[in-house]
Amino acid sequence: MCAFRATKLEYARCIVTAGRRWAWSLPGGADGQNTRDIVFLYYDENGGRALLPAPATLRNILLVMLSLAAGCVDAAGFLGFDEVFVANMTGNTVLLGIAIGQADSEAVLHAVTALAAFICGVAAGAIAVGWKQERDIWPKSVTLALAIEFAVLVGFAGAWLYTGAEPSGGITFLLISLSALAMGIQSSAVRRLGVPGVATTYITGTLTNLTETAIDWLRTIRSPKISGEDSEESPEPAPPSARGLLLPADVWLAYGTGAVVGGAAQLLWWPMAVLFPAIIVATVVFVATIRHRHDQTSG
Repeated sequence: MCAFRATKLEYARCIVTAGRRWAWSLPGGADGQNTRDIVFLYYDENGGRALLPAPATLRNILLVMLSLAAGCVDAAGFLGFDEVFVANMTGNTVLLGIAIGQADSEAVLHAVTALAAFICGVAAGAIAVGWKQERDIWPKSVTLALAIEFAVLVGFAGAWLYTGAEPSGGITFLLISLSALAMGIQSSAVRRLGVPGVATTYITGTLTNLTETAIDWLRTIRSPKISGEDSEESPEPAPPSARGLLLPADVWLAYGTGAVVGGAAQLLWWPMAVLFPAIIVATVVFVATIRHRHDQTSG
């Protein structure tokens, strides 16, 4: 099998050689965000071919899907657990401070439970993604961590569906723990991917990166290019590309969209608020697993 990467601008010819895989790529950003690679075109020995997303493109799509799930979980937790964030620990820390200042013991316990479970989830995710050092754009260990997150989300959904729309008492602490644990695992898994300025469970850093990149990009298109001997002797790093704005923007919008889904589900059909995130994460794990198997058979 052979493959090459193609863009809207140009196609490359690929030599079909049985049992081998040929690759051709265009230059892109070192971090994968600004890559111009859109698809891989695969050929097999019989002349069959199929277009598949390039690794960086597929990774970005899966990151957006994870952000969608996290936004839904955070909204469901906030509405269902008396205003507790289970993914956004910045906001949860603020809520903890407010609860302490107002001497609201129950709110303090809720916030502390979420924080502790999230930290445990990050630790569990770090163990899962760190057991084997891989340099792939989407390592198998990340898929493993997300599979664990899916299992936790299934337990979370099952417990909430069994309890009913308005959990109370000890079951509330269990639900907070499971949802925050899942979000901590996801945070660690996404961090292992090493995409600068992008996180799926907290958006402050992603929004900051998006704004800074946009300002840098606008500055480069408005400023004249430097030419001459000085620029040749000390070349400056490549300017930011407008394509680099897409991933942070998509992640941010997906997180907000997930919150819309979670909020609407609480009003219309509350089980969707807990089932939707599990379905999304399951899809991510399934697609990543298929890609791993495809790479093994075509490599």
